[in-house]
Amino acid sequence: MISLLLAIVCSQNAQPPPQELQAAMILGAKTAAVQRKLPVVKQVVLVPDEATYLDEISRWSPTERWPVLFNQEPKVSQFVRRFAPEKVWIRESIGKVGDLSGSMLRTVARAWGGDGTVASALATVKLPPLGVVITSPKDSARTAAVALAAGRGQLLTFMDNDWGPTHKILSEQRTGSLIDAVHETLLKTSSAFSTIGDQVDAVTVCMSLPARVDFAGAKKNPVAVSDVIGRNKNGDRFAWTGWIFGSKEDAAYMAMCSLFLQRDTYWFCNTYDHNEAWAAYGLGTTLEVLPKYGIDCTSIEGTLDSLRVADAGGVRADVVYFTSKGNQDFLDMSDERTAPTWLPILNTPAALYFLHSWSLKKPTDRASVGGTWLSRGVYAYVGSSHEPMLQGFVPQTEIMRRTMSLVPFLMASRWSADKIAYAKPWRINTIGDPLMLCAPKAAMVRHSLPAKNEPYRNIAQVAQARMKSAATKPSDEIFAKAIEAVVLLGKELSLQLENRATGRGKYLKI
Repeated sequence: MISLLLAIVCSQNAQPPPQELQAAMILGAKTAAVQRKLPVVKQVVLVPDEATYLDEISRWSPTERWPVLFNQEPKVSQFVRRFAPEKVWIRESIGKVGDLSGSMLRTVARAWGGDGTVASALATVKLPPLGVVITSPKDSARTAAVALAAGRGQLLTFMDNDWGPTHKILSEQRTGSLIDAVHETLLKTSSAFSTIGDQVDAVTVCMSLPARVDFAGAKKNPVAVSDVIGRNKNGDRFAWTGWIFGSKEDAAYMAMCSLFLQRDTYWFCNTYDHNEAWAAYGLGTTLEVLPKYGIDCTSIEGTLDSLRVADAGGVRADVVYFTSKGNQDFLDMSDERTAPTWLPILNTPAALYFLHSWSLKKPTDRASVGGTWLSRGVYAYVGSSHEPMLQGFVPQTEIMRRTMSLVPFLMASRWSADKIAYAKPWRINTIGDPLMLCAPKAAMVRHSLPAKNEPYRNIAQVAQARMKSAATKPSDEIFAKAIEAVVLLGKELSLQLENRATGRGKYLKI
């Protein structure tokens, strides 16, 4: 498959792709091959706490696995709407975690049928690790680390997480210490990682970090933290990095979306002129080409009115490509300026390529452009944390050419070292799973298994009972509980009740 892929790409171009891109394609092909071999059970299990979360993931195996989410809205219903499971289960708590780091490692090993180390479990199933995941038992984003190590077949490692909040700029000295810490952590895996194309080409860092750092190997500071991790102190890249941060619930959501959701519907909004340098960042023939790869496309004009019309019903897309101008607190459409609150509501989870200056300067600030996107369900995000200059971004047509060749989404957004000056440490952050693919639909077909007969509560039955109660004993509290249960099923529900005085009502059959 890999040889065929390279042959096809080389036949489309006068020269073969750069070495870095070839390595990214090979890694993407390996990731796709592993994913296709892991059957997915059409169920979602909702858990109340971390101990139960780890226990549920430890029940995965090489022959079956399923999404596990914390029972928290609104992202559960977003996920369920897209995944469309046969069953949604709710588990009761099993208590608290004792040895957290040990429990995390055992969970990953058990997901691959092992009872020892993660490395030995992967060796038993003859799977060379596809990457390394770095986290801290003290950081809430550790939930994503467990899921991505267990889901992709990666090594799970630990590192201190005292680097500061996302909105700060890490000093040059501290950035050097961060690079040293990453290197020391990777050395402990006994895997070769010093160059692109060796054993470790993907690093996922699941912890809170400053989005921007000052780096001695950069031409101009500050630069993006995810474009420094994965490089040596000279600035040479040895791996691509994905960065996940946030609460336990949000981090788990980002990982489960990456592992279990299809990405075959794309939504485009381009506000740029069709002249000069801006034209290179337009759609070109994208809308005609992508359907040949099994991708459904929707495109809107770059006007504020078009954005408002799209937002009226919410956007239902797996991948969003959006180009605009602006800052962390506003964006310029093709006709007028608007606030982040006018960005569209996402009905389902989305991966996002957002060509816009400063959007991820303060990614945890929900009032900022980037914070708005992340709060609305984006689980993978290519965006800038400082002024990147237009050419700092890879044009969206080139990203899609790469992703259709099985280059993982976040890797496709990076310039290659032998291609352009912006391939050096720069200001584009890549949030999410670095192994996540936005590939042709046919390349991502997975075997599905029917939902299991779990000894858990079936949320559909819970919702049905609550709907009956709302009809027979109407009250604000009962209405709220009924709607809560139905929403967890991903249903778009408008609950209509007749006059309370009649004592009659209608409930939805689920």
